[in-house]
Amino acid sequence: MTRLAGFVAATLTAFALWGGDAKGAKEVRCEGEYPWHLQGVATDGTNIFWTFTTVLVKTDLGGKVLCKDEIPRKCGHMGDLCCKGGKVFVGMNLGVEKGCRVGDEVWEYDGATLKLLKKHPTPEAVWCNNGIEFFDGCFWVITSAPRYCRYNMVFRYTPDFRFIRCQMIDSGWTNLGVQTICLYGDKMLFGCYGESKDPVQPHPSCTLVVDGKALANMNVRRSSEHPAIVPCEKRVEKNTAEGMLVLDGRLMVAHGIRLSPPAERQHQRWSARLVPLEL
Repeated sequence: MTRLAGFVAATLTAFALWGGDAKGAKEVRCEGEYPWHLQGVATDGTNIFWTFTTVLVKTDLGGKVLCKDEIPRKCGHMGDLCCKGGKVFVGMNLGVEKGCRVGDEVWEYDGATLKLLKKHPTPEAVWCNNGIEFFDGCFWVITSAPRYCRYNMVFRYTPDFRFIRCQMIDSGWTNLGVQTICLYGDKMLFGCYGESKDPVQPHPSCTLVVDGKALANMNVRRSSEHPAIVPCEKRVEKNTAEGMLVLDGRLMVAHGIRLSPPAERQHQRWSARLVPLEL
């Protein structure tokens, strides 16, 4: 057995799917291999949708691939996603040119076929569009944030993507801002990367818990560009930066599975899994 084959076999054994039905399974494994790591997950209650940077994948609840859509890496960087009304909405990071952001978007896909239907500009999310959720009749777009910033930001849009306002959350600094977002009951959860080796403010990966009603109903001052700041209820040291979803009332967290040795940076291969999460 070659070194790569042995690595893959060991990985598959360690992360084997424990059951084919998500309702009774402890884990759901996404079928297939993908060239970049996991960025987010979402469900419409019947299917699961996974983003692997350049590949949008639709599976059944057991992880079997039903269809997928892949884009060239130069065209963008998929982030977290959400489902609404038979459509799938993916946060798209379009990159930087000459030191300035190109102007990120939300890409709207048909949930049945994964055909790309529309591209919605979200230039207000100036630190990049990392993902999206739908709540209280609006889309909420998450973003990165300046280094050591005390606040994280979420950008609110109408269902037809007209900008409403930027809402600030008193969360404390999180490395690369917010990466994933998930509505869980009446709470909005934000998944964030950590930076344990940072010399100034080291911190682990974490999940921010924010009251959804407070987020939606926060009193706004005269200028809608400067709303009041929303408090963070708690900051839990659990890594949800690769995605969360709620399936049959159960909160689940996604983690990428590296199928190639870490040294294989030019030809890396990934899969992913979902496991139950307790906050």
